[in-house]
Amino acid sequence: MSLQDNFLLERISRLRRRRAPIAVGEQFKCIDSDRGVKTAKVLSIVEDFLGIPHVQYTVTIKAHCDTLLHEGPRLLALEAFFEAYSKRITTRGK
Repeated sequence: MSLQDNFLLERISRLRRRRAPIAVGEQFKCIDSDRGVKTAKVLSIVEDFLGIPHVQYTVTIKAHCDTLLHEGPRLLALEAFFEAYSKRITTRGK
């Protein structure tokens, strides 16, 4: 698979994520550069005064030594949230 094919597949994947609305209670994860796993739990979705959607969320970080850290609440624009937390692990508040 070429680099161009990978780019195209990533763009399609992003479009699918954008179409699937997120809900309060859903969880997303990403693997950090030091191989820790960050899990984000959505607390709310709000729009700023320009109408840009933002996600308020908490983060649980599981480090390589099985240490759990809890942080938040945090706030990111919806697009930035999807860039940072690309894998949905729960749906509709389950």
